[in-house]
Amino acid sequence: MPFINSFKLLAAGIYRHSIKRKGINIKLSNKNNKILVFSFFRLFITGVSFALIGPLIPIISEDLNVGLDSIGAALSLSVIGLFITALTTGNLIEVFGYKKIIFLGSLLNIFGCLGLYFSYYYTIFLIAYFLLQIGTGIIIFSIFSLVGNYYSGKKTSSLIKVVIGSSLALIVSPLLASVVLTMGLNWRFFYIYILAAQIILLIWLISLRIPKSIKVKRDIKSLFSINKKISSNPNFILFCIVVFAHVAVMNTFFTWFTTYFSNLNININISSLFLACYGLSVLIGMLIKNKIIKHIEEKRMLLFSAIISFIALVGVFFSSDLILKNILIFLFGVSIAGNFTITYSIGTGMYPEYTNFTSGFLIASANFGVIIFQYLGGYLSEHFSKNSVLYMDIILLFAFFIAVLILNTGKRFSGIYNIIRKNNKNVGN
Repeated sequence: MPFINSFKLLAAGIYRHSIKRKGINIKLSNKNNKILVFSFFRLFITGVSFALIGPLIPIISEDLNVGLDSIGAALSLSVIGLFITALTTGNLIEVFGYKKIIFLGSLLNIFGCLGLYFSYYYTIFLIAYFLLQIGTGIIIFSIFSLVGNYYSGKKTSSLIKVVIGSSLALIVSPLLASVVLTMGLNWRFFYIYILAAQIILLIWLISLRIPKSIKVKRDIKSLFSINKKISSNPNFILFCIVVFAHVAVMNTFFTWFTTYFSNLNININISSLFLACYGLSVLIGMLIKNKIIKHIEEKRMLLFSAIISFIALVGVFFSSDLILKNILIFLFGVSIAGNFTITYSIGTGMYPEYTNFTSGFLIASANFGVIIFQYLGGYLSEHFSKNSVLYMDIILLFAFFIAVLILNTGKRFSGIYNIIRKNNKNVGN
């Protein structure tokens, strides 16, 4: 597999630095940096696997002879799997270690892709996508926890670099959808190729040396005590609200994008190209924030993002000119990109000794928002208006803005500022 080795060698030079964890100075050699390279490609293929469904929703709906509300229900049910994995994966990592849990997630991704290739009935589609999303949830949680724990010296910066893989998937997925429609291929066709990529990544994982998780002996009583301590902290609850609103917007906007444009009489093969441009804007936004985060406080960056993305999306709603609409969508993508990663970095930094617990709460909060609004988006699009996703997302962005505004004002949340300053110092190293 020479092309994998080329990718690994090309990307390995990006991730050279040293970290200190619990008093142990760990030199990150090229060999260790392979973990970040693997994480990048693991998130990229995982992202393509589930994001390909979004732009093809109108086609899949017709092919399976079900309404948009049924597709929305399938998406929401699958996110329930993500929600469950967010609450359980942290404990599984402490027992079995990162490598075995990522292996499990990869297997579920493979079964999900295989099922989608044979999903000629709605029930099979439902089960296959559910398996795919459970695997996706396990992989995302494990990768975020792994990178956050073992590259904590540049936590936010390292997470952003890895998540660029997911952003790249937002470009590739709609382009693949456009190819499917232009060439007259069945939408199931590409899942064979994705399946091959999943198997290659599984082989790569087997050959990769990943540090074991740091196990801490805890009894049931201490686990409840830790969960209560974290979940009752108003500062941490604020971060959960931020990711709840932000991730719901990101998911629903991408998923129902082509459905919205079909209401404007734009063919899916054209709107998929628009969606690829939106994915490009998210990637550009990630790259920009990876640079400017060294110079701007994270909480200020979140506030600027909330203001610009809200104004841009309101502009999209009121604009009737197709060119202006796409320019505003591009601005929206650049401004909203990377906010989950930044929030995750600050939130888990509040309890560095309980990273798996804080990760679970944050990712579960994000998935809970998707569960609610993916179904609501499908239901409203089917029974009311295909513009409904914009109504929802504007309201969610306003909630996101209010939460971030509170984060930026008031001494009540002063405990967060120490985390932010510490992260900014680390990013600058």
